[in-house]
Amino acid sequence: MKYLTTDEHREVVRRLVALPKGFKGTHSHEAGWEYTSLMVCFMMHSIGAAESVLTLFERFGDEWFPATTGYVVARSLFEVDVTAHYISVDAASRSRRYVEFEHVIRKNTLEAIERHRVSDTSSWREGLQLMYNMEYAPRKTEIEAKYEQVRSRFENARGKREQSWSGKSIRQMAIEVDHLEAYDIFYADLSAFTHVNVMLANRFLRLKDDGPTWTMRAHAFDVGNVFRYTATFLTCFMTLFGKQFGLWDEARVMKCWDFPEAEGRKPGLPQG
Repeated sequence: MKYLTTDEHREVVRRLVALPKGFKGTHSHEAGWEYTSLMVCFMMHSIGAAESVLTLFERFGDEWFPATTGYVVARSLFEVDVTAHYISVDAASRSRRYVEFEHVIRKNTLEAIERHRVSDTSSWREGLQLMYNMEYAPRKTEIEAKYEQVRSRFENARGKREQSWSGKSIRQMAIEVDHLEAYDIFYADLSAFTHVNVMLANRFLRLKDDGPTWTMRAHAFDVGNVFRYTATFLTCFMTLFGKQFGLWDEARVMKCWDFPEAEGRKPGLPQG
């Protein structure tokens, strides 16, 4: 365990982002094109998300860094990591199911638009009728036909449709891939900023002797946490990706965390 400063955690993110850029591409995985494509897409998202928090810091600096936005980005990295690990356990079957769930999503959207295009609210009625006419009516037969092809895999005997591609929650998947601690502690903390609960509001409220004030200034610990979470989740995913495609080993990923000056640093000392 190393106690890194905010600057060091940010450097870890930079190093992780740079790691795959040293490779010209990847071969097709033996599990098939669905798995290969998904993992590459997950990598592209993860690198893009990490680069976005680096760019936010370059643009706003410590004082005005939009930490609440950074937390939302970091949360997506955890979901990608858990999803990738869960799929990799049964790569061919689960990646195919993940891809096929697109037809469930499109069927759900079609049905929702059909329900609400007769809304009592005129603006919704007019807007959704236009959307239906332009986008969904011409494709309705195709959407329903493709849903029928996968229906047996996403509906039970009573016709109840799955709400997620895996039929499980993120927490259930996290348990199965040994990410429970990260879910219960890190993900629960980050979800406050996606679900907009009081933890998000607290980031803008400062209680002083003369009353409350509101500010966009970032707390120093929030800036550090955004990069710590980002570095942690990206490390986990990059390790999996490298192993799955034989590009790099765990030691190479962990080298991104190598700061000799941090050795022996005691907790509780300034980490800024």
